[in-house]
Amino acid sequence: MKKTGFALAFLLFSTMPAIAQSEFGLLIGGSKRLISRSDQAQGSGISDNFKFSNSNREVYYAIQLDPGTFFRVKGGQIEGPVAFQFTNDAGKAARTDVPKGKVEHVEALIDYRFSEPFGATGLFAGVGLYRQRAPLSDLAIPAVQRGDQTETNYGFQGGVNGDFPITRRTGFIAELAYHWINYSYKVRYLTLSGGLRFSF
Repeated sequence: MKKTGFALAFLLFSTMPAIAQSEFGLLIGGSKRLISRSDQAQGSGISDNFKFSNSNREVYYAIQLDPGTFFRVKGGQIEGPVAFQFTNDAGKAARTDVPKGKVEHVEALIDYRFSEPFGATGLFAGVGLYRQRAPLSDLAIPAVQRGDQTETNYGFQGGVNGDFPITRRTGFIAELAYHWINYSYKVRYLTLSGGLRFSF
């Protein structure tokens, strides 16, 4: 995870124009896990409504590539339901859900912004690396597979945001993001967050 973060940071600075507007942002909010229709049909998964207790915390750094176009490196952590695949005593793949786990992520995003009377709105999309982790202690799981479990894979993120200036260099930002992650179970999360933006 750290190596990927360093690689994204290197890519960011190597593509930075000599003089470019940059910004830093902090976001907090909540999340909702989306369960696929096939999982719902099988009765798998934990029904999850949007909750701020399923927290989402993110930080990002962005540089302007062209007027209205920014490149962002974003990292964060979602807390909410997660699911792991394990091998049961019969040697078959089985699923276990954990009501509260952590999904850590880092992404490279392109953000297109549109000027509005109140500030700006934007559309963004990109790719990233996601790692989920949680303790597995269910008695239905073989003892050798219990304990802290992790799973790492690539994912995609896209969404919309709004920027409401407070001063010339600060603003309030709101963001709705969709996360699609290529785990053993193709989980999706919706995150809704708000926070502060600082421009340089």
